[in-house]
Amino acid sequence: MVDKYEVIKAMQDFSSALNTYHSNSATAHFVNETLVDLKKKDGAAFTGSLQYFFNKVMVVKLSDNITFNDTEKVCWHKVSSFKQLGNNLWGAHL
Repeated sequence: MVDKYEVIKAMQDFSSALNTYHSNSATAHFVNETLVDLKKKDGAAFTGSLQYFFNKVMVVKLSDNITFNDTEKVCWHKVSSFKQLGNNLWGAHL
């Protein structure tokens, strides 16, 4: 079973990569804000925030008109692997 801290670690890695290569982008700011928010939440609130992130992150990225480099792509794939977990049933296990 995946735990909250595995998701947060993946988000931290993604945030760090974005801050290294696209530090002034809205995408980097959005990922960082989501990371701070996720650290404060548990259960259904955690999964709700995670689902909101997945619903919005690509819209923010497209509006930024940035392209992920190889490092960012690896981090994004790790984060996006949790996409199916962004539901309230998963939050009951946290």
